[in-house]
This record gives sequence, C-alpha cells and structure tokens, in this order.
Amino acid sequence: MRLSLWSSMLMAGPCLAQGDIAALLASEPDLSTLLELVGLVDGLADTLASASNITILAPTNAAFAAVDRAVPEGEAIEYKNNTIAIGALLANHVFKGVYPSDVITNIPTFAQTLLDISYIDARQPFSNFTGGAYNELVMNGDDVCIISGEQTISTVTQADIKLGDGITIHKVDTVLSFGAPFQLFTYRSGYFAMNAALEAAQIAIDFGLSGPESQGLNISDFTIFVPTDEAFKNIGSVLASADEATLQDILKYHIIPNNVIFSTSLRNVTVPSLQGKNLTFTVLPDGSAWVNNARITFPNTILFNGVAHVIDSVIAPGPFDRSTLKPSAPAAERLAFPNASAISALPFPSATLAFGGDLMTYTTTPRLLQTVAAVAISSGKTSTTPTGLPMVTYTGAGTTMVTGVGIALAVAFFIAAIVL
Repeated sequence: MRLSLWSSMLMAGPCLAQGDIAALLASEPDLSTLLELVGLVDGLADTLASASNITILAPTNAAFAAVDRAVPEGEAIEYKNNTIAIGALLANHVFKGVYPSDVITNIPTFAQTLLDISYIDARQPFSNFTGGAYNELVMNGDDVCIISGEQTISTVTQADIKLGDGITIHKVDTVLSFGAPFQLFTYRSGYFAMNAALEAAQIAIDFGLSGPESQGLNISDFTIFVPTDEAFKNIGSVLASADEATLQDILKYHIIPNNVIFSTSLRNVTVPSLQGKNLTFTVLPDGSAWVNNARITFPNTILFNGVAHVIDSVIAPGPFDRSTLKPSAPAAERLAFPNASAISALPFPSATLAFGGDLMTYTTTPRLLQTVAAVAISSGKTSTTPTGLPMVTYTGAGTTMVTGVGIALAVAFFIAAIVL
C-alpha cells in the first residue's frame, strides 16, 4: 500500500495534529493486534493521527483472531506477510467523515471508506468503487452495527473514543469483510437462476472479475436487481422460447450502470437501465420499495464494485405505469410477461459448477438483515449530518437522482445515488 494514497485521501481537509494514535492504541490492551498491523504500514500511524474528519473502526484482538486464515487478509493477519492485504483491510475500516454513535439510526447510513482499486495483490483486487468502498451503519436495538460484505455484521462494543476533534474511533467485535464479486455473491446466496441466465445469455459483462479469465465489459459502480429462482420459474414458459438476444435484453434491464443506488435513497422516480429503457421506482407508505412490478425483498447487499437488491419478480423491459401496481398481490400474480406460465425446471443449465469448490454459502440470514429498513421511514431517533462531509456524496461522474431531494434526505442518511 502506498503512503501517498493515504496522505492524499486523509489530508484533503485541514491537517491539524490530532494526537498520537499509536499511543492511544497501545493504551487499549484489546487493540494490540490492530496496533501491530498499523505498524506494518510505514507512516500509517502518523498519517492517521494528523488526519481530519475520519471515523476508524477498531476490531478487537478477538475479532482479528476470528478471521478465516484461508482468505488473503486472514493469512496476512496470521503471518504478517502481505502489506497490500493488510492495507486493504485497514482502509475498509476508515470512513470518510465523522460518524459518532448518536447520528446512527434505524435507517441505514451508507458511508464510503478509504478502500479503493489501488489495493491489488497477486490473487485479487479488494474493491472497485469510485471514491471508496461502502459499508452500512445502522442501529440494531440499542447497538450500533456495521454491515459489510458477505453478510458480515460488526457490533460496536465501545463507541466514540476521541482523538482530537477530527477522529472518532469505535471498537467493533468483528472484522469487516470485503464485498464479493456479483456472481460469487449469487452463488453463495443460492440465487442460481440469475447466475445461469447470465451464462446462457452470453451477456459479455464481467461483474468484478480481473485477469486473463475476464471477458467482455468489466463494469463498476452499478446497481443490479436479482430475481429469486422462484421468480425465474414463474416466467419459465417465456424463458423457454426466448432467444439469446431477448434474454440479454431482459437481463440488461435489471442493471443500472454508473449509478450506486441504495434503497434508502429511493423515491417515486425513474432511472435508465443498461438496456436503455427506464426503470420505475415506487416507495409506499408501509416502507416497501418497488422496481416496476417487483418488490425489493432483500436490499443493499454491498458487492466488490456495486450494490445488489433481491426482487420477487423478473421485470420486463418497457414502460411501466405506477398506478397499475398491485402491492397486495402475490409475486406469481404480478408477472410482467403476459401469458407466462410457471415451470419446475429452468431451460438453461446451472452455472454452479464454476464455483463448486467454494464452501462459503450463507445457510442462514441474520435477523438484522431481514428486518433493517429498506427505505427512510419514521425513526424515534434524531439524526444529524456527519461532520466533514458534503451533504450529498456521489460515485462516478453522474448527477443526483432527484434534484433537491438529496440535501433534505442527507439529514437522516448518507445518499449514494447517481443518474447516468
């Protein structure tokens, strides 16, 4: 990891001496592993100490001990032999902006970190978001939690340790995880139909792959909607007769390029898809979020270079009239394809063999991920804008999804939505 990257990212604002971060870590016996890892990156402790407007998540010794030693960052923790992996891991624990515990609510906040595409070791890059990878901050009862990649939930065990005016430190009980590439996420989550459809369509898009095996357009900063296997089976008769071009058209309609849209920033708006036609978003008073006729059932999975939302129906390219939405109808009765009928087996082969050696499947979904709010609904806790940040944060080179709405919404949560 290059010190110049840390310096340029952390010292963009006023650089006032904040204190001795190494001394602070040394004074906390349960942070000795973190102190050792910070010391492996030349100059990092001094750079962090002189930074302004950052939040550091500090995993405890027990948290570091629990990291799987079979992954690059776990191996690096064990053997101290990969400063790139260590640098990436630490960068994923430093947020741009000060996030004291009292600004976190039951409405998720999506904050960017210092982890970017510059961290690449011999085996993998660690993230590829413009401006830094995202993690999610949210209240879980009385606990402040951070949701990172791979369904990982870290709980703050000691909050609001101050180092001067510009640095806030929270101890956490679990090391944050990197986001998985899209097709690895769908495999591990059991959304095999989406993987199989992408393979069958030969869509020529790689979602985060790199190296000689990478084929086609490699996109980042995208939003993708993932129909469940049941949703694909509900329109099985359509898929059975669809040619490759039609299947490509359908799948591209589920992708929004150059536009990271978390569900909490949604309103009744339209956004262009990769296929070219607009997607229509609807937010109902009950807190449910919809894209065309499909309900978002599992929002905001943070990937290697995008965000995924699971939906209960396959959506069809073309105009959608919001007034025709029937939210009380079951998914099988909200089909976007006229005269479609269900089948028991999909007409394209499973793509699971490509990941057959991977054993990291999600057998259960943590309750917090099932219940966290999809959209901004009333909260009993007042939130304020994190200090040191602009009111609206962008990824890529787009514009806000809804002009004027972003500033109002940022009082309650951190917006990450861009329109092409």
